[in-house]
Amino acid sequence: MVTINHFNKDVATHKKMIYKNLCANVIRNENIVTTQAKARQAQPHIERFLSKALAESKAIAKTTTATTTATDTNNNNSLISADKLNKIKAFDYLQPPDKQDVGLKIIRELTNRYQDRDHGFTRIIKLEPRLGEDKAPMCVLELVDSKYEIKLWFTAKAVAKLELQNIPLDDITELNVRKLTSGRPDGEQVFRNAVETCKREFFKHGVEKEAAAGEEKGATAGTTVDEKLKKSLESLPNMERHVGELKGKLLVSKKYKTKPRRTNATTPKESVVPPSPFLKSA
Repeated sequence: MVTINHFNKDVATHKKMIYKNLCANVIRNENIVTTQAKARQAQPHIERFLSKALAESKAIAKTTTATTTATDTNNNNSLISADKLNKIKAFDYLQPPDKQDVGLKIIRELTNRYQDRDHGFTRIIKLEPRLGEDKAPMCVLELVDSKYEIKLWFTAKAVAKLELQNIPLDDITELNVRKLTSGRPDGEQVFRNAVETCKREFFKHGVEKEAAAGEEKGATAGTTVDEKLKKSLESLPNMERHVGELKGKLLVSKKYKTKPRRTNATTPKESVVPPSPFLKSA
């Protein structure tokens, strides 16, 4: 009778190694492209690791600043960072080859970036399915408040187009702008610079056209680009979301009929409790 050799498959250990590799690559590169299944399963592990590592790094930073002078810190910055690597126990989650560069980046960059944040370090952005036979749904797993934040540029491009069309922002776009600028140092200025860059790069706003006399190819290419830009600016969004009946209603829950709090009232009115009907009148 034919016998089949059954190999012991350690699936749990393999998953842990995948999560560790994704965690190291996200911190090292600021963003990665992976499948949605891997990103959703790895995101809690990455959040837990960053929360513990940053908490320990901030606690050690307070003790080192209290015991060392400013001159010692400037001269022995690398020695202090190397000493922190051995003290922070959360770095044991990483694999030995990734502990050095990933740990130093957390100590030197992420600790200053996430001073007022103890959770919500990562974000998942959905992409189109992968080309090929599997058609796996893809996504971007990125760190928030970074220089290469993809959602910042997506939102900046949308805001740039709406400003060129003289259309006010809808509720969802305003909420995204508040989220992107609230936790980032100088967030409003960084976002405005990104909007101006998108106007110049994607819509050629404020760019002087160079005279191309004698270059027919350049002239035809320029006219085709201008026509595409005009068509893209002529395509208007659903105006009900911007100036119509849906303005101010997109963030209201459809399942729970809640009412927004009153923000215009400076002094809240005192609530009057009606007398109980069961009390006997004198």
